[in-house]
Parts: sequence; C-alpha cells; structure tokens
Amino acid sequence: MTGVRTRVDGGVAVVTLDRPEVRNALDWAAWEALGRAVEECDRDDVRAVVLTGGDRWFSAGGDVSSMGQGADGGVAAPAARVRVAHRAVRALTRCRVPVVAAVEGFAVGAAWGLVLACDLVVASREAFFAAPFNERGLVADAGLAWSLPRHLGHQRAAELLLLGERLPAPRAHELGLVTRLAEPGQAGNQALALAARLAAGPADAVRLTKGLLNRAPTSSLDAFLDDEYVHVALNGHSPDVAEGRQAFLDKRPPRFR
Repeated sequence: MTGVRTRVDGGVAVVTLDRPEVRNALDWAAWEALGRAVEECDRDDVRAVVLTGGDRWFSAGGDVSSMGQGADGGVAAPAARVRVAHRAVRALTRCRVPVVAAVEGFAVGAAWGLVLACDLVVASREAFFAAPFNERGLVADAGLAWSLPRHLGHQRAAELLLLGERLPAPRAHELGLVTRLAEPGQAGNQALALAARLAAGPADAVRLTKGLLNRAPTSSLDAFLDDEYVHVALNGHSPDVAEGRQAFLDKRPPRFR
C-alpha cells in the first residue's frame, strides 16, 4: 500500500491521500507515491487536478514514526525524507494544469505545505491549519517557511511557524490562504466542481496563465512582460481563441476543444 489513490474522469484527476489509520500522515512510501502521482497527472488528457484527503481530514502531515526510514546515513540523513517531500511540492507547483486542494478536518505541518503549493484551496468551514514543528523539535518543511511569508508577510508567518497555533479555515480565508469555504463534508464536491469548470475551459490559455502566475514572484516587471508577450503569442495559435471570439459575437457560451 502506497497511501495514495488516483482516478481520472472527464479531464479531472483526483489524487487522494489514503492512510486513514494514521489520519493520512505521509511516510516515505506515501511521499514518493504522491510525487509520482502528481507528475503523472501532467499529461494531455488531464486538464485539472484535485488533491484531497477524503471526507474526514486532509492530512496530519509527515509521519513522525517513520522519520529516518529510507535514509542512507551521512550528515544529511535527517533531511532525507524532506527531499522526498520536496518532489511532491515541486510536482504540484510545476504541474501545467491547475491543482485544487480540498481540505476537510485539518492540514497539519507538511500537509499545509502541500495545500499552499496548490493553485486553489477549498476548505471546510470547520477545518483548520497548523504548523506545530517547534513543538516536536523540528524545522518547518514542505516549503512552509517560503510560502507563508509570501502570502502573509514576515510577522504573521513567524507567529504561525514559531508558535504553531491553529489557524481556522474562516480566518485563513480572510487572509487569502483559502479560495472558498465549504460546508463540512462538501469541500471535495466543491473542489471537483471547480476542477470540472477549469477542465471545460480553454486548455492552452489555462496552462499558459498558470505558467505566468508561477513566474511572477521571481520576475522583474520587464522580464515578466517579456514572458507575457511570448505566452500571448503562443496562445494566439490555439483554436480556442477563435472559438472564444465567435462565441462572444454569437452571444453564446464557448465550446472549447
């Protein structure tokens, strides 16, 4: 058992964390499986991805009981598991199609890093997020000390990472860390609806727009505008452009390929 399940339907890939006996905590095998699963979603028949932990919780984060497994020794051995987790984080951010996280219950520690690596986040109103690394004598991983300051600034990120306090989903929504709130038990359905909407959209434009979003944080304005020029030129060759224009003129919904 790898702890990860994947299914594809109607252009939407659903990647599910599946270790209910440990509240979807991720051990070495599950991290590896998750990285592979997301990488394999980056193909032409997949136009959106939903990352979920099911109807009870998203994930309790890294499986503390498995730490050290898979390491070969040496000075960097304690960080070996982090390299495996980084593969999953990178796969989520580099995936050409949008990824929607569906969060029920909680996303704790490294699992919160996975959520923040997604493009859109749907969370139950009763869910919460937390980064209790210091309580366990650990350093924050899965990119949290990079992503949280980007969203919140240094002070708020430091409060969450150094104190490890819970952040309720409604407050996370106010802070811009959650895209939409759902009633308990409905985060998955709402995330699927968003993913289906994305999958029905113009595939080339959606992929190119995500590429620009990923470039923006590390680009100067001049460099970004040069990238934008290239992306717009590439998209101009897509048949979806002509369909979008004709649909506007015909005053009807577009029928993208």
